Amino acid sequence: MCRKIVYTSGETEKRQVQNNVTFEPVKIEEVPELVRLRLLTRIETYSDIYPREWFDGFDTAQSEEKFRKIASDSDQNLLFINVDGKHAGYLCFGKEMEKTMPENSICINMLYLFRAFQRRGIGVLAIEQVRNYCRSIGHGRFYNGCNMHNVAALRFYRAIGGKVIAEYGGHENRALDQTVFEHLI
Repeated sequence: MCRKIVYTSGETEKRQVQNNVTFEPVKIEEVPELVRLRLLTRIETYSDIYPREWFDGFDTAQSEEKFRKIASDSDQNLLFINVDGKHAGYLCFGKEMEKTMPENSICINMLYLFRAFQRRGIGVLAIEQVRNYCRSIGHGRFYNGCNMHNVAALRFYRAIGGKVIAEYGGHENRALDQTVFEHLI
């Protein structure tokens, strides 16, 4: 599991982060707060992609159960991304959780930042968490899926060197359309 990591202004090489950024493991008792963040970031990110009923019918109890399992799973790293002590998003990485990912691979299973915190170098710091983890366990690559209609996220993953290795599109439900990226360490 991950430990708390703190970055302060000036510690990033390519882009200056203007705030203190921390990556803190989500504790079981913090899962309800994570689920609240999940709904808010999904509404902000996917309101033009997912059907409205996905948000209106969001099952908090089911989501809490899912995240309790993830938080307890030694194959996963579930972290709050905080900026100046406030939740800016969350990151989950570790063993693949989706069938679209290569078997027995390391994957970013979730990476969400509120728009107010995007394009400030924080996503790059999140990717460094995954790269460092891969280095620590001897993996030379990791993967992530991204909704094919999430233009900002696609641009981000390409900008950090992600290579598209698969696309699963054309679903009636656009939420199922996915692009899979491979990232070399």
